[in-house]
Amino acid sequence: MPHFALSELLIVVVGLWAARRLYGAGRGAASLALILFSAAAAIGVVRFGFGLDRDGTLIAALADIHRFAGTMGGTAAMMALVYDMLHRRAQSAVWQGRYMAVCAIAFALALAFPKLSVPLFVWWSVGFIGLVAVSADKLGRASGTAMAIAGLMLVNVVVFRQAAWLSVSMSWHIFHVLVAVWAFGLAHLLAVPQDEVAA
Repeated sequence: MPHFALSELLIVVVGLWAARRLYGAGRGAASLALILFSAAAAIGVVRFGFGLDRDGTLIAALADIHRFAGTMGGTAAMMALVYDMLHRRAQSAVWQGRYMAVCAIAFALALAFPKLSVPLFVWWSVGFIGLVAVSADKLGRASGTAMAIAGLMLVNVVVFRQAAWLSVSMSWHIFHVLVAVWAFGLAHLLAVPQDEVAA
């Protein structure tokens, strides 16, 4: 299954490019989110990218790590994106501390009860989409366009990830290509310098 690594590699390349762009615009939390998605994809590249792994030993050995990085890393990434949007609206140490505490508790619960990771990912995704919608003017985008870019990941997870109506390969590749498209879109949507946001 080496071909599975191709769409994972696309996420790594686009994700790191997007992270660099966001970091350069002073959006550290958003940059971290893209790095987390890229890291999960990088594990997939290693897992499926070695043609010498003919018996599937490496694929099996990295399965749990890959799954953990995808689910927990994805949840942490969405938490970071929500932080980025909240930080644009109010730069206060009080809410930052409280938000970090909420994230830590939620993350600990997800670690203790892995089935919570998906609902938490959805919850933070919806929060991110909502914050983007109400901040669209500051981002220099129409509300509908901003929401479409922000919401692509959630739609992708619900519609294409492990879709029963698609083959495993097709579902896998569509999902990963759309993650890369989402990362590319976020780089353009969120890379607004802090001084422009304040203005």
